[in-house]
Amino acid sequence: MFENIKAIFFDFDDTLQSRAGAFRIYCSDFLRRYFPEIQGEAKEARMDEMEAHVDGGYKSREEYWPEMIALWGWQDAPDLDTLVADFNTNFGKNVVMLEGSIETLKALKARGYLLGMVTNGNSLLQNTKLDTAGIRDLFDMAVVSDDIGIWKPDKGIFEYAMKTLGVTPEESLFVGDHPVNDIQGALGAGMHAVWVDYGSFAGQATAGVPAVKNVSEILNFLKD
Repeated sequence: MFENIKAIFFDFDDTLQSRAGAFRIYCSDFLRRYFPEIQGEAKEARMDEMEAHVDGGYKSREEYWPEMIALWGWQDAPDLDTLVADFNTNFGKNVVMLEGSIETLKALKARGYLLGMVTNGNSLLQNTKLDTAGIRDLFDMAVVSDDIGIWKPDKGIFEYAMKTLGVTPEESLFVGDHPVNDIQGALGAGMHAVWVDYGSFAGQATAGVPAVKNVSEILNFLKD
């Protein structure tokens, strides 16, 4: 049980939403727009290739698209800027929220906790995700790393979030899936942390940090 917590901050991808699930939808839409002639099993195979090369979303778009162009022998591919813009503009229009995530946020609000969002990524992409998910109003603050030029695990972005809500590290809990960006970053800023054992980093627990399979389980660590 965490004591004296006033604010709970969340990561977004693979904490509140399934990034892989959302990306799969984007892949299907991308292929529909650029390769309408590819259907059925061939389309599924190409979607698998798109997923296999994106490294869970941690590969830069500038590296990703040249790899795909070469793999596919895509001779009439759009220029790199166009493909990067497509990713950042359209991926965020597809969101697959994890079971119980929205209900958990509402339950925490009902208990009187302040809620914050701290996510790494391109500003347009991540902000579009939050708007598509329809959860922005549940948060008292939300910051994308690209908005302020500070990226997790730099403690500066966690300090920015806490300052925005007027809470101390001792009064703050961070919930995320990335063992370094989320958990080590939050601990380095003096916050409490809960690790979500899901997604690309499943099974990579941080010693001494409580782990949950789903964010709904954090309710068990907090006062009613």
